Amino acid sequence: MLTLKDLQNKIEKRISDYIEFDVRELFNVSDYITIYGGAVRDSLADLEIHDIDILCMPDSAHKLREFLKDKYNYQILDLYDQDTLNMYHGISLISEPWTLMNDSKKIIQIIRPRWKGYIDPNNHKMNGEGYQQAYRDLIKNVDLSCCGVFLEKDKEIRLREACKNAITHCLSKVYEVNEWSGLYNKDRTLYREHKLSSRGWEDLNSKLDIFQPYQKTNIWWKKKEREMKINSLGFEPEYDYKIWTEEEYLSKITRHSSF
Repeated sequence: MLTLKDLQNKIEKRISDYIEFDVRELFNVSDYITIYGGAVRDSLADLEIHDIDILCMPDSAHKLREFLKDKYNYQILDLYDQDTLNMYHGISLISEPWTLMNDSKKIIQIIRPRWKGYIDPNNHKMNGEGYQQAYRDLIKNVDLSCCGVFLEKDKEIRLREACKNAITHCLSKVYEVNEWSGLYNKDRTLYREHKLSSRGWEDLNSKLDIFQPYQKTNIWWKKKEREMKINSLGFEPEYDYKIWTEEEYLSKITRHSSF
């Protein structure tokens, strides 16, 4: 029976193999470092990793950039490719990423939240509560459920999910669209869905053609297979596995919500 620790070990090994050093070193660079999105998703789904997205706050972003340059010879790319521009165009919660590449063409992207709405108007600086909230909001606001998976370090490194059933969605190569998300943008999300579809992912809530009973049956079996997979996982609550309530999952994220 799979446990969360089994899945976490798998993710850590696959990401370490990709970046060509132990992924645990990243979490020792500074506080506020989270590996999230595609690399974690694709590791769970047994797909090829294309790049690593790392969410950082300002101090940790600079420290991580220098660490990657000095210790592992990752170099900053001055030009963004069209794919990267499409992924981040029109998103108000995040700045365009810093992109670094090593000699083996392995790519790490450092993602930083934008500060609008989190600055103290009295001193024009980020207050402590706003600092943490900006970080948490970005992790929570995921437009596709299968991308809501991440590794972060509290007292130890943990695998967690930002929205309901994100981990099992990755294991089943399915997803749901979260239109309430602050990262949702119709054109961008359609672009991301197209990329997922080309790699074999399916939208759990896709509309079915009533004149194609085979398609309807096929989706029904996909959902049954996913339910069986969920029931076969040995997730232990003491591991601090985050399961969102239905209310949290369906309602729009607010700045006052707890993590």
